[in-house]
Amino acid sequence: MEAQKLCQEKKYEQAIYIIDKVVVHAETKDDPAAWHIRSYAYIQTYKQINLPTQAKTYMLDTAMVSVQKSIKLDTKKEYYENNMAFIKSASSSYYKLATILLKDSLNDVKADTNYFKYKKYYGIYSPEFDFKEKDIGYYTAKGSLFAELYIKNNFNQRYGDVAKAALLKVLELDPKNISANMNLGVLYYNQGATLMRMMDYDIDLSQLDVIQENAKKLFKQSLPFMIKVYELNPNESKALEGLEGIYNALLDEAKANEFKQKKEENQKQK
Repeated sequence: MEAQKLCQEKKYEQAIYIIDKVVVHAETKDDPAAWHIRSYAYIQTYKQINLPTQAKTYMLDTAMVSVQKSIKLDTKKEYYENNMAFIKSASSSYYKLATILLKDSLNDVKADTNYFKYKKYYGIYSPEFDFKEKDIGYYTAKGSLFAELYIKNNFNQRYGDVAKAALLKVLELDPKNISANMNLGVLYYNQGATLMRMMDYDIDLSQLDVIQENAKKLFKQSLPFMIKVYELNPNESKALEGLEGIYNALLDEAKANEFKQKKEENQKQK
């Protein structure tokens, strides 16, 4: 009762100090109300306390452990509606946290962790919810961001790998996604072009064939994604330019000229 009173007065940290003792006491550890109040106190403290968002994530985790314990013990469902509201609120916070962390290239793994928590808890709140559009949006944002970081950071391999994994997830869900196809095509093309540029330096002749062969593989990997973009939108200038470059790199002069002409005609129409 004292913890509940403190919550009503918005003294959530003080409430936590008391309620943490209540939920381990022999006489009250199986009281659904105690776990319910604990969940609420931790959620409100998470929103109120002035700490970096990632540093206080444990408060959300504690709130969700508590609310699930309350639901399990609440056989009469006295707190069911409020417990579900707590779960919905926390899932929204996990989603916001995932999007914040996604902007920090050092925290892409933690971003995914929080996105999975969002899906887990929102799935409890709404078991029939279809996450397909959310997944497409999340992985498109992740893939686009890391594709951009890959280019800006001298074709950093880690960024490229993260981008490819995310964009391939998008295509699993939506094979006709133009953005994902384009970004993957550009990624593989840039990796091939980077290898080709290595041949401009004084490299061991024994390595030349290996580099050329690996670059060729990358251009071939780029090709189906660029073709897909072209099929979906024949007037996409980046696809026309990309296909011209790929066929040039693969020494297919006829195809390169074909897309060069299409690119020039497209430019005239604009």
